[in-house]
Amino acid sequence: MHKHAKHKHPSGIEELFEFRHIPLKKLWIALAITLAGMILEIGGGIVSGSLALLSDAGHMFTHLFALSISAIALRLTRKAPCHHRTFGWLRAEVLAAYTNALFLFGVTVAIGYESIMRLVNAEPILFREMFAVAIIGLVVNIISIALLHGHNDNISIRSTVAHMIADTLSSVTIVVGAIVMHFTGWWWIDAVLSFGIAAVILVWAWRLFIESSHILMEIAPAHINTDDVTTFILTEFPDIIDVKRVRIWSITEGITSLTAELRLKGTLTGNETEVIRASLSHELKQRFAFTETTLELGHEI
Repeated sequence: MHKHAKHKHPSGIEELFEFRHIPLKKLWIALAITLAGMILEIGGGIVSGSLALLSDAGHMFTHLFALSISAIALRLTRKAPCHHRTFGWLRAEVLAAYTNALFLFGVTVAIGYESIMRLVNAEPILFREMFAVAIIGLVVNIISIALLHGHNDNISIRSTVAHMIADTLSSVTIVVGAIVMHFTGWWWIDAVLSFGIAAVILVWAWRLFIESSHILMEIAPAHINTDDVTTFILTEFPDIIDVKRVRIWSITEGITSLTAELRLKGTLTGNETEVIRASLSHELKQRFAFTETTLELGHEI
């Protein structure tokens, strides 16, 4: 019976979800637009013979993949916590970002290989078709970025937007490259552009991999460390004489937790201790942006 029973959020867990605005509708719209753009670029790349367009279509596929994973992850994060998933499914969005990064590494290798092959065997490109499809791809990316603008506090959404920004730069590069090839006949530029796109993807993938890995490894956010927290507590709260077992980790981006063991002066009463606990918890959230704090207080003997 207990397996099917509904459970309320554990005490205090509601605050983790108060600001989790999830733009799922916009995400699905961006996914549909990206799918249309990808199909167009595949067709345009085949017709024009442009490897750069096909590479960009491959990059768009990673957007499609990223958007799909992000949508699924964000849907999961809406599920309420229960007795054994006390943080709900918040980590799903971090796993989505991590998966996107790994996928991007594979795409980078594939594009890089094809670019080298095309450099060895450069082929003529149909300028008008390449130029027209690149312009449309550029517009598709701009629309998708605009839809998701303002939601960069979510690592899963930011991973998707990162894809799109990189692809927007790629589209601009392809447009310029198409013009240069048209007037010069330097078809090898197409392969160079593809290699450049692969390099841009690799940079974004590495950053995303590092960010998501740090959260999954429960490494403290870059702007917080245990020494700063300990110094702050001992300086601002003179009744606290020792700080031990400080633990800082992120559940997902923007949701950071702290646990610490504190020792207070033995002369403090129970009421004074509770006042210190409440005040310290508030100040830690204000100073370091912790979402929740768990403080274990004891007194000197």
